[in-house]
Amino acid sequence: MTYTLTKQFRFEAAHQLPNVPEHHPCFRLHGHSFVVEIQVGADELDEVDGFVMDYKHISKYTKPIIKSLDHQLLNDFLPNPTSEHLCEYIANEWLKRARKDQTDNTVYLEAVTVSETINTNCRLTLNELI
Repeated sequence: MTYTLTKQFRFEAAHQLPNVPEHHPCFRLHGHSFVVEIQVGADELDEVDGFVMDYKHISKYTKPIIKSLDHQLLNDFLPNPTSEHLCEYIANEWLKRARKDQTDNTVYLEAVTVSETINTNCRLTLNELI
């Protein structure tokens, strides 16, 4: 049995994809209302509080990342800011923050999902222990 928690966050940002052909619409500078989902899991609940992880801790690790990206040009963070690379960036930053703070080695970051539009998203599946 596995328990999974998911929490969503939103931010606005612009990007330009430099590695697509010039006639591709994403070659031009454009913006999105991004939605990020952080998914954590555990096979067992904490014996004391009965949680996988407190939702406030998911927010604690995610909000500084979202704040740093909000209303920014993503090319300033990533040379090729595709949804795939943005998932990796957020996952790596999240794990750094969580690993500094968490002592429980039974919780893992299952996945990070980045949606650029209501119809498109990228999901990076990690299953990385915190």
